[in-house]
Amino acid sequence: MKHYSALARKELLAQRITSVLILLAIVLSTMMTAAIGQSAGILSAMRQQQAIAIGGDRHAGLVQMDREQLAALQSDPRLSFAGSYVVLGSMRLDNTLLLGLSEFQEDVSAVYPSISAIKEGRLPQAPMEVALPEDVLEYLGFTGSLGETVSLPLSKALRHGVMTQSHNFTADLTLVGITRSNYMSYTAGTVNGIVGPGTAEALLPEEYFYYNVDIKVADKGSFQSTMDSLVSAMDIHPLDTTYNILYLDALGIRYDSEAADVADASDKGFSYLLAAGILVGALLLLAAGLVIYNILKIAVSRRMTQYGILRAMGADKGQLYLLVIAQVLSLCALGIPLGLLLGSLSAKGILTAATGLLSPEIFLARDAGELDRLIAENSGGKGFFLLASAAVTLLFALAAALPAARHAAKVAPTVAISGTQVKIRRRDRRAKRIRSFEAYYARLNLGRSRGRTVITVLSLVMSITVFIALQSAVGLLNTAGGGLAEHYGDYSITNEAMGFSPREYQAMRDDPRVAELTAIQFSLYDQGPDGRLDGIQFGLPLQPAETFQVAGLNGAYWDKAFSHLPPELLAKLKAGEGCIVRNPIPLNFDGQDIPRTTIPAGETITVAGRELEVLYTLDDYDGYLAVGNNGFVNGVQVIVNETLYTALTGKTAYHELLPALAEGVDREEFDAVVETLAKRVPGTLWLSYEDTDRQLAESFAQIRLLAWGLILFVALIGLLNIINTVYTSIHTRVAEIGMQRAIGMSAGSLYRVFLWEGAYYGIMASVIGGVAGYLCTILVEAATTGALRLAPVPVVPILEASALAIAACLLATCVPLGRISRMSVVGAIGRVE
Repeated sequence: MKHYSALARKELLAQRITSVLILLAIVLSTMMTAAIGQSAGILSAMRQQQAIAIGGDRHAGLVQMDREQLAALQSDPRLSFAGSYVVLGSMRLDNTLLLGLSEFQEDVSAVYPSISAIKEGRLPQAPMEVALPEDVLEYLGFTGSLGETVSLPLSKALRHGVMTQSHNFTADLTLVGITRSNYMSYTAGTVNGIVGPGTAEALLPEEYFYYNVDIKVADKGSFQSTMDSLVSAMDIHPLDTTYNILYLDALGIRYDSEAADVADASDKGFSYLLAAGILVGALLLLAAGLVIYNILKIAVSRRMTQYGILRAMGADKGQLYLLVIAQVLSLCALGIPLGLLLGSLSAKGILTAATGLLSPEIFLARDAGELDRLIAENSGGKGFFLLASAAVTLLFALAAALPAARHAAKVAPTVAISGTQVKIRRRDRRAKRIRSFEAYYARLNLGRSRGRTVITVLSLVMSITVFIALQSAVGLLNTAGGGLAEHYGDYSITNEAMGFSPREYQAMRDDPRVAELTAIQFSLYDQGPDGRLDGIQFGLPLQPAETFQVAGLNGAYWDKAFSHLPPELLAKLKAGEGCIVRNPIPLNFDGQDIPRTTIPAGETITVAGRELEVLYTLDDYDGYLAVGNNGFVNGVQVIVNETLYTALTGKTAYHELLPALAEGVDREEFDAVVETLAKRVPGTLWLSYEDTDRQLAESFAQIRLLAWGLILFVALIGLLNIINTVYTSIHTRVAEIGMQRAIGMSAGSLYRVFLWEGAYYGIMASVIGGVAGYLCTILVEAATTGALRLAPVPVVPILEASALAIAACLLATCVPLGRISRMSVVGAIGRVE
């Protein structure tokens, strides 16, 4: 033997089962960390792509810049990109949606890929050319084709400090391209069109011709200091700076929320979610570390005589440390590369297989090929995640091996050679009846090696804790289940501008394919400069910034939205004998409550000269009604039936139709009916809840698949520990087992002793793991709600985890029991340990 590493290799080969168990633990832990790291990298890239699709590939924007400022920005070495565009103008499509036209000086597809995706034709290349989204053409009622002229009434704003003036004009543009509709822009209330180079200069007065500049900072760590320096040096007004918040968050770039003009977001939910993720990851690695520690500790204990001889021959403590560490390093050298390979393949394979079941639009990809390409591109080049995975696994493996090495080095040579002396302490026991000898004997065996029992139970606790935590997290992420109950129909068909006439409403209601039609009418009135409402009279004065809203519901909508009301009250509301008032929410500014209008139930209000009794009131966000995806607008909302709505507003149109189809109706056939209606009524948008429910269910299936993958990793590591414990227990008690067989114990009774041991492992781990899993559930719940509080006890996941843990323990115990059946009684008694 030339070196202690040679002895380490010989010991590994001499204990093949122990070596294989440690190797499997290393491979599984490396595979797990590599898969998590790779998946995190892929999902992070997808998050960045989504942020780019929403806000563009830019860090920030500076508006109303002149040519000198643009040139200074483009030559600034602190910026890696400075691209400009000129806003031609904007026009309102309806009360919530604005069309903006811009002339881009650079390649628009590189910065704003979502608004430049061509469906038909091409992007503008010459003055007076335009490309518009498909849905905008529907809003405009344009029925022509490419090459025809589109006349658009536009307005261009010019701001001086806080004063704003506008230039209004009509642009006659040639339609050369139709871009894909980008419904994500609806959340910001703006959709975008593109005009050709030279158009703005031809149509805008000189004072209205200014640049908007998109910038990217070269040093992401100094983003805010660079922005502050630019704003100060160029004397840029704070209102002329915009931050691409979503992209900055996706990149992890720090910014000043006050400078970005955004409210301080509460990070509690993210912090709790991060804490839960770190806890689960630590539990996973700790479970693998416990397996390595337990196996090495047992292996070292069985070789104490050998280590004593080495010490007597002159080996020091450091060389014994080296001997144990060398064994772990040898196994890591084989297991970590294999684990990294399997982890990388599993990360890419799981995501590709799971996303193959989903619609590519969920990930903002145009088709399945683009989605696969995105995964493939981001699956490679994740060297940092792979190195981190290898380093974490290696550190945990070494940390798990050090206690065993210390145990081997601290024992005196004479004690080690003579054999480990075990002090037996016998406690005073009261005589009691033993109902099951196998169970009683199994409990005694657990107490004979308390350290081994604790380590095994702890590794199982990790598995159960992760199972319960992931089950709770998956349940919270199951938006498919929660969303089904909120649907008032199989389709949502909205038109916020002109709405659907009573004839269109009645035609759909009479359609034999429609089992039930839910519908809402909606009107919103703003206050004028004098505080008076434009278009309707209300008997009470509103507080500043409050709006007045009237919602009309048909009978089906009343039954679905207000089924919790007493039947008598609901009948009066449906008959038009009163109304529901939803009061504005309370607002607070600088610690002071802002005055708000409050109307109690039982009061009589006057709307459009008509007196209405308030039969019921709503507060906060509960029961707020809106059309389509419109967000919350604070104000007084009066909810009435269809007849009263027409009497109060003078309008008869319905703004959202929610048909529920009869059983057996062909979806594709009804899709054609809805498409025809959308083409006939400009500005109509429609959504099939069948598609959204399917996408939500598929998304949840992907989440559940990935969660079960993590659960499987942890379960395998826990099973390794059980198998090792039972195997070692059999190996170290061969003579004892032979003696028991010799005095008459049957093989079946002996089997039951070890099965009881496995069951006790599972029972103890279930109790401790259930408590730890509940604590993780509280963290997961806090990540969703943003507040740390007691959560409902996840009874079903705890029972499932307990049943699976006990069953797994029994199954893992059965694996090494085959050795007992092949054991010779005489050979076992005469064997020298």
